[in-house]
Amino acid sequence: MAVLTALAALATPEVEAVRLTTIDHRPALRILGSDDLPPAEVVREAGEVVIRLAGTARPDLALPAPERPLEAIGVERGEGTTVLRIKVAAEVPFEAGWEAGMLTVVFGLPPGPEQRGPVTPELYRQLFPTGGPLAQGEEAQPEVADRREGWVLGRMTVWPYINVSWVDADVLGFGGPEPVRDQYLQVQPGLVASLPVARGLAGLEYEPRLRFFSDIPQVNETSHFAGAKLELPLGSRSLLRAGYRFSSALLETTVVDPGREYFSDLARFTFNEILLGARVEVGPRLWLALDGGGGWTRFDKSQPGGFLDDDVRTARAEVGYDVGNDVRVTLGYGYERIPPSPDRALIESTAHSILAGIAGPVGPLTTTAVTVGFRSQRNPLAEAGADRFQGLTLAGLLQRDLGAASRIELVLGRATEPSNFEDNAFYVSNSALLALSTDAPLRLRVQASAGWRWNEYRADASAIGRPREDQIFGWSLGVSRSLGSRTWLRADYRRERRDSSVPGYDVTTDGFVAQVGYGLFAPAGARP
Repeated sequence: MAVLTALAALATPEVEAVRLTTIDHRPALRILGSDDLPPAEVVREAGEVVIRLAGTARPDLALPAPERPLEAIGVERGEGTTVLRIKVAAEVPFEAGWEAGMLTVVFGLPPGPEQRGPVTPELYRQLFPTGGPLAQGEEAQPEVADRREGWVLGRMTVWPYINVSWVDADVLGFGGPEPVRDQYLQVQPGLVASLPVARGLAGLEYEPRLRFFSDIPQVNETSHFAGAKLELPLGSRSLLRAGYRFSSALLETTVVDPGREYFSDLARFTFNEILLGARVEVGPRLWLALDGGGGWTRFDKSQPGGFLDDDVRTARAEVGYDVGNDVRVTLGYGYERIPPSPDRALIESTAHSILAGIAGPVGPLTTTAVTVGFRSQRNPLAEAGADRFQGLTLAGLLQRDLGAASRIELVLGRATEPSNFEDNAFYVSNSALLALSTDAPLRLRVQASAGWRWNEYRADASAIGRPREDQIFGWSLGVSRSLGSRTWLRADYRRERRDSSVPGYDVTTDGFVAQVGYGLFAPAGARP
């Protein structure tokens, strides 16, 4: 009898792991089980989403710490059954997908435009990039709209939107680094589409930016941004990802030069990027990720000015481990190759990096995502002393909720970027951004930020006989308000000063932007 009981226990399907991850910028609960685990029942009961599985939870089954909008995650163990209870507000929608050995439950609405990948609103960053991208939830917070408000076209769901902005600001870009005051209207219609593909999900997005009434002819040129991505599970342990993004623009310089050496004498460019990746779950808490890609930039040679035509090829391998309480650590290797550019062979480089990261909650109401690397880069065509970089790189975010309606964020960065300045093959860009958002009377949302960037060069500048250094400081103050579930208003003032050790590059700019937006979706800020 004992032998039969043991055999029966061995034959019982198992629930092996519960993980909280992110799919399409939305929190997703992924339950891993043995291949013989039957499909689960997922229902909403009162203030909970209840998942019933016909399998026995492993004794060491650990639950991740909840992240908004999830309020709590609990488990009930029974003989041959496991019940997960997720406390979440009734207005938060969810979707469940099942394949052999894995259940995925995605919570929330599709991402608003401030969070999506290839198409992100560059309007503020093109004016004052040290202000940084809008933090998650920084838009006005309309009431949650039902996901069914998207247009359903066969199996595809489409969410259109439009943002209209009036800009009164100093424009840098034409005829040297001297600011010119300008006013113009910018109209940003766009759409996001989602389409099931096999067991995965494909996404498409497109946004033109049309500008009118500027006194500068180049400013009135239209920018185009498009993207596509695919996430495709293979079995219960593997996931393939593919992505492509396209940009054709003039003002949005940080697309091609995030460190902001390129800020004047602008010319139109096209940028393309392809990304491919795979992730394999090799154990209940252990995974392996492989990624590779390439990007290429081309400037319009019929226009004066511009930056660099260049190609970039990258590869990365990473091992990750779930420590517990939804804290994840990673260790990886990165490779980057920039071939000689027809415009500037000097930028040719090969770089190798060792990367270590941690992400997840690090205290009450505090989360972090930090990757620290050691990079060894060689530029063989650069002059001695300016042909190598060996040092630390950093990409970090520390976020803390100050009660139910306020949030503070610290964003840190350190990276190398190709340079188009005299005999420099690259420069090192360091950055820090502090952002605060909070509710205010009259249902207003207030956003404030201060950012600093310090760019270091290696080769001596001809004008000063020593390497160039630039420091950029900017701050912003904005207020926004929702008008129902689909419309929002926002106004921002930003000011920035660049101090350079090279004469002629010191400049101060400021500007005001007023926006109104409308869309068949709820921006991310509407989610609890």
